[in-house]
Amino acid sequence: MWNPKIIDTDKILYIAIADAIERDVTLGILKPNEKMPPQRALAKIIGVNLTTISRAYKEAEKRGLISGTIGSGTYVLQNEKKDITLPEILSGHDEIIELGLVGSMKVEGYDLSNLLKAIAEDNAFDSLLDYVPSQGVGRHREVASKWIRQYGLNVGCDRIVVCAGAMHAISCCLIGIFEPGDRIAVDSLTFTGIKNIAQLSHIKLEPIAMDSEGMIPESLENMCKKYQIKGIYLMPNMQNPTATVMSTERKQAIADIILRYGLILIEDDIYNFTNNTERTALSALVPDKGIFISGISKALLPGLRIAFVVVPEQFLHKFIHAVTSTVWMAPPISAELVTRFIENGTAVEIINKKRKVLARRLQLAKAILKDFSFQTTESSMFLWLDLPEGWSCTDFENIALMNKVRVISAYKFYVGNQLPPNAVRISLGAVKNDEQLVKGLNVLVRILKQYPLLTSPVM
Repeated sequence: MWNPKIIDTDKILYIAIADAIERDVTLGILKPNEKMPPQRALAKIIGVNLTTISRAYKEAEKRGLISGTIGSGTYVLQNEKKDITLPEILSGHDEIIELGLVGSMKVEGYDLSNLLKAIAEDNAFDSLLDYVPSQGVGRHREVASKWIRQYGLNVGCDRIVVCAGAMHAISCCLIGIFEPGDRIAVDSLTFTGIKNIAQLSHIKLEPIAMDSEGMIPESLENMCKKYQIKGIYLMPNMQNPTATVMSTERKQAIADIILRYGLILIEDDIYNFTNNTERTALSALVPDKGIFISGISKALLPGLRIAFVVVPEQFLHKFIHAVTSTVWMAPPISAELVTRFIENGTAVEIINKKRKVLARRLQLAKAILKDFSFQTTESSMFLWLDLPEGWSCTDFENIALMNKVRVISAYKFYVGNQLPPNAVRISLGAVKNDEQLVKGLNVLVRILKQYPLLTSPVM
């Protein structure tokens, strides 16, 4: 009989029990089709009342983890983690329209083959096949220092570290600079990657309320007064999943709190390239406390797995040590490709083309979803759709998938003890073409207009 040995007692009990179910399904402790303990039995095991267990089971059902049948009991669904974490990337023969994963947007008009040939024929090619310093090759870091000036950061190459993608950079922050048990403030809706890495690193994420500009300064300060907050993770110039962008005034208010409470800022800049307005990094306002991650995968090509990271001097040694302890070094050939893309202007050319595609697709989405409430920003790779009253975001995600369209529910991004908003993220970047986007969005509209309020049957 299942026994949740570890429950987060900082949370509301029924949420903590539902989280324990989700955790053990993810870890494979609870198997598909396994029968869950009767509610009364589990209440006795944990030492809570029956109502708490009933609410926990109901919450787990909403998340698509378990399903109960009168007279038969409650069983673990055959999701094999697919409904809990982000889905696997689809293979070419799948028919599902991908409006879930942000993925890679492909554009034409640049010659990668000639660039690869030029690198292979270069006298320095052999050195790219050998070990290089964990901080990265000097030339790559020099070009990176020029690249990030567009974000208001004027730092020398000695402060830049080359990482194997933004996710690797975030991991190096958490394992190199933070300690197990530390608390990091995050948006209440945040990137799933930071949630997963924090869990693996035994770091506590504290959710901060959001508005149309992202994190609310007053809520952040209240959390700093309540707990010993050590760090803060933000995407101020294009937030995932809500597509919010901070104003200059909001950035300054957040920066003041960072300095007042001595927080360490992890600024994830992966989507800033789509921002057509204020692109200045928040890290520029807190240069000694801000770790700025300029990821390249979404802007250029995800297979290159390169991110340029600006690290304050006081954290530099620990951060580089984390790089050494994880991958030793980012792939030098990938870093060389990115460097040459920047040097010959191809990087800017690709980004401009992607912006045009995204602007066009966003206009298509706005026209199709005109009868519904959503949040987005010009040229964003995604939008945040608020579902009409009566919908559960997990129900909508599942029904959309049954209709061959993938979206991602708020549950995947939510941090906190309360129920997440009934909303889904719709990606505009990973779909094959505009026709597929229009087809997928029309399916979503049809579902929203045809399906009534979904309730469980009562015997």
